[in-house]
Amino acid sequence: MKKLSLIILLLICGQTGICQKLLLTGTLKAAKGDSIEVNVPYDGNYWKKHSIYLKPGASGKFQISLPYSTSKFIIVFYKDQQHLLLLSAERPLHINISNKSPYTLSFSGKAKTENELLQKLKMESTENLPFVQDFKVNGYNSYTKWSIDSIISIKLPAIRHSLDSTLQLVKRAALPLREKNIIATEVRYYYANAISQDLGSRLNIRKNYVDFNTRFIDSVWANFSVPSKKELDVSFSANSYLEMYCRFKTWKALFVYKQDKDKDHADQVFKNTTGVGLKELNNDPDRTNEIYLFSTRVRADLPPYAWEKNLANVLFRFCMQGQLQSAAKLLNFMRGNCLNKQYVAAGEKMFAPLKKARDQYASNLGIKIRPDYTKISSVKSLLAPYGGKVVFIDMWGTWCPHCIEDMVFEPALKDRLKGKDVVFLYLANDEDKDDELWRDFIFINNLTGEHVRRTADQMASLWNELGIADSEQAYPHYFIFDRKGNVLINNAKRPSDGDALYNQLMAALNK
Repeated sequence: MKKLSLIILLLICGQTGICQKLLLTGTLKAAKGDSIEVNVPYDGNYWKKHSIYLKPGASGKFQISLPYSTSKFIIVFYKDQQHLLLLSAERPLHINISNKSPYTLSFSGKAKTENELLQKLKMESTENLPFVQDFKVNGYNSYTKWSIDSIISIKLPAIRHSLDSTLQLVKRAALPLREKNIIATEVRYYYANAISQDLGSRLNIRKNYVDFNTRFIDSVWANFSVPSKKELDVSFSANSYLEMYCRFKTWKALFVYKQDKDKDHADQVFKNTTGVGLKELNNDPDRTNEIYLFSTRVRADLPPYAWEKNLANVLFRFCMQGQLQSAAKLLNFMRGNCLNKQYVAAGEKMFAPLKKARDQYASNLGIKIRPDYTKISSVKSLLAPYGGKVVFIDMWGTWCPHCIEDMVFEPALKDRLKGKDVVFLYLANDEDKDDELWRDFIFINNLTGEHVRRTADQMASLWNELGIADSEQAYPHYFIFDRKGNVLINNAKRPSDGDALYNQLMAALNK
């Protein structure tokens, strides 16, 4: 996976031609074996698979040179603490990481001032914003008691005031105009994401259905339009907002369609808005993959440059998820439909490692697809081959982003448990038509362990046998079984929980 990350890191060269170097150096007085994780978000999302890991030398020094022609925000992780940094050409940055918790950063070099400002702004997560923190204090759905009108007339102006104050802070900073504009862009879309995603997800409920679609979405657009090409080139928050902007456009178009009793007229309005009729979409052979369908067919919602960048972002997600077939199909579509050949060239670089990984790991004897997987009808038959061993079941699906995100943490867990009587059993909820997709995913991601696939109907009976109520049947879900095949934990910790899951498995082994 490190090789995959390094290859993908070079994709920007295909986007921009001649590359400059963005230089980051640092010093860390760390324990032996410690590493610093560097992540450059491409589509606005953090993908651990896209990270590069730097190991300091004996003197504690490390460095990385990134081949980008534009300034880039990066995320640096150390000991589960993350820091947002800005790298620009001809503005090298040196960071010193303290060796005591909390692991603070200090800066030197030409890029010192902008990065000190970023540390002050704390934009690593939208959860750092006061109005998002309110959700934790007052309850996840605290704002659902408000009417949309109250949100628009009271809450949004207060949030806008906070945004304007932050932008003024950036404006007053002793920085070159270029760096000021870059940070201001990131600030704007940082707030845009918090409003559209964090706040919007809590308001988009049945009670607010009409007002959410007719008023809240328009209020978001009034404050944050579709990002410009220049903004998408430098700001990962702008790319994240582009995804949300596309969703809002589709949601509103579908809402207008549903409200119109004259469906022929409604379909024409939908077509005028999106560039394709809803009836046409419903009859499209690609309708089984909604992400692919809407990203390729719905193009009138966005300016051409934004539509093409969104396609590149979706392709990147498919590649990060190991979705070989979807990625191949989308790349082929981009070859014939994208005027910006830099996005196509970048797409070629994204895709190339997938096929290579599929072929490379297909012969890995540690990957075992159960020959009887089509015949398994009960938990007893599922566990039959593993008598005397502790079994960790990962219930997932190739369509489940959160399942895939957590799988990245499993290789480290397997290393810690190497040589112990633990079986990693992956139980996938995928339909028969997606059998090849399921197999490709397993090999591309080198998912060592035992593999079984069942359809949604077949999974339902397994859920019931495991005693999980319908309301609790969500993916991913994890189980730990003892050596006799009995359920020890029916909702185990996630692989991303690190020590917590390891301790649960060790406790099972020691029983």
